[in-house]
Amino acid sequence: MKKFYIETFGCQMNAHDSEKVIGTLVSRGYSQVEAPAEADLLLYNTCSIRDKAEQKVFHRLDQFKREHAGKTFAVLGCVAQQEGEKIFDRAPHVSMVVGSASYNRLPELLVKIESGEKRVTGLSLDTEDTFDTPFTRRDNPHRAYLTIIEGCDKSCAYCVVPFTRGPERSRTSESVLRETRELAAKGYTDIQLLGQNVNSYRDPSPAGFDFARLLRAVGQVEGIRRVLHHVTPARFRKGHHRRHR
Repeated sequence: MKKFYIETFGCQMNAHDSEKVIGTLVSRGYSQVEAPAEADLLLYNTCSIRDKAEQKVFHRLDQFKREHAGKTFAVLGCVAQQEGEKIFDRAPHVSMVVGSASYNRLPELLVKIESGEKRVTGLSLDTEDTFDTPFTRRDNPHRAYLTIIEGCDKSCAYCVVPFTRGPERSRTSESVLRETRELAAKGYTDIQLLGQNVNSYRDPSPAGFDFARLLRAVGQVEGIRRVLHHVTPARFRKGHHRRHR
């Protein structure tokens, strides 16, 4: 049984991304461990909102190298997308660099790693498959994260989100409601809707839901008692949320 350790830094979006990564790895026969010393594969899911985030990432990668030499290392998330293949130059012991828009490609990337490839990347932001990650491992038995929109089109000079998460891509209201019903059937009562800018949600399907209409529809699903949404104004980006009953 292959073992992995994942360390997550950042907001609820990153936490949910790690749930997707964990689910994908478990589906491929990996088992999650709580200490890096026990793992064959070490993954670091990163955030680039804070100042000097990349320096902190490379410092942590150096620690991993000193303390866990001989293992396979992967960098995921926003710093992975922002720095790209430059990570290999600064941290040659890293074997895999994957941005958040490429988690649906994890199975094929893992095959490459398992076959012995030393440098594997998933860095494309030009994808409509961001939301189609079929395996998600949720540990909270009552509350579930649900991504409804990725990216941002605002391009503020002080914010890196458009470069790390790409342009705004909204999920269809049909798929959001389908997943909500599936979660309710499994016993989840609280749904937290996620996105870099949830207020910009625009249903790409003919249904034409805006965010307010989607919020009401999710709240009307039988079994759902509370709906929250992730609020990350560009000047803060600290993962605050608002609550609706």
